[in-house]
Amino acid sequence: MNRPHAMLSLAQYTVWRKIAYSIGTDPEISIRNPYEKNNTTFIEVVVEDGYRAPAVAGVLKEEYNSGSIRIRVHVIGPAGKPVIPPDVTEPGFSLKQMIETALFANPYFHEIIPDRQPGEADQVLTAVFYPKVIRLWSDDLSGYYGYAHYVAEDLFAEVIRGKYNDGTVLNTATIPGRALI
Repeated sequence: MNRPHAMLSLAQYTVWRKIAYSIGTDPEISIRNPYEKNNTTFIEVVVEDGYRAPAVAGVLKEEYNSGSIRIRVHVIGPAGKPVIPPDVTEPGFSLKQMIETALFANPYFHEIIPDRQPGEADQVLTAVFYPKVIRLWSDDLSGYYGYAHYVAEDLFAEVIRGKYNDGTVLNTATIPGRALI
């Protein structure tokens, strides 16, 4: 029987769960347990497909700061080596294609919609997710069992980049007209 208990979760484990329950639901991606080195916590995201690994590295936030805790996210390719995000400012580079490549196999992801806002120079892309609720354990004392509940769109917005070096803004949205499943 599940009984409620008060227990605090360290910030690095909360970030790890957010990545694991969003990006980590992709069948070709696994998330290693966090480890600490030189006062920094590292979370490794392992991508089995060498073609997709740079795209995943380009989409994920690389760093989190939670008070005095510094958290770094590294994407590891199939050869076991760290992967560097692509340079999105290169001529002819398609940021839309990179995001689609990174997310296409994720069960929460639906599509990327390009949109240029009137009067703005920067391009806007919107990552659209299915209307699903993701539940993960956190030290949420407002919940009887300590779980936090996120709409997929909101959880992904916390772990993926919102702005890129070329000025592109990435928004998130939920596909309209569907009931929560």
